Amino acid sequence: MVLVFGMTAFLSAQDKSTGTRMTGTICDQKCVKHDADKAACDTTCTEQSGEAVFLDDKGKAWKITNPEICKGKMGKKVKVKCKTMEDQDSMEILSIYG
Repeated sequence: MVLVFGMTAFLSAQDKSTGTRMTGTICDQKCVKHDADKAACDTTCTEQSGEAVFLDDKGKAWKITNPEICKGKMGKKVKVKCKTMEDQDSMEILSIYG
């Protein structure tokens, strides 16, 4: 029984190290519009403050801790592999697809 519990804890920790996959839009922070507690990217906005955020499909805005990876992706819908820090509403993007 201890072996099974130990393996479960190990596998759970291993899953977190591989990252989470999410779909959403990378947007300049100044181009984010909030409506009914949901965030959306204003695609007509031309602001380029450099502060990148990821807007997930549920309308939650995540601060990106490594914005240099977003170069050329602002305003685009993408799939990302990331590590999230729920307590800070931030994420580190490990890779971007599409």
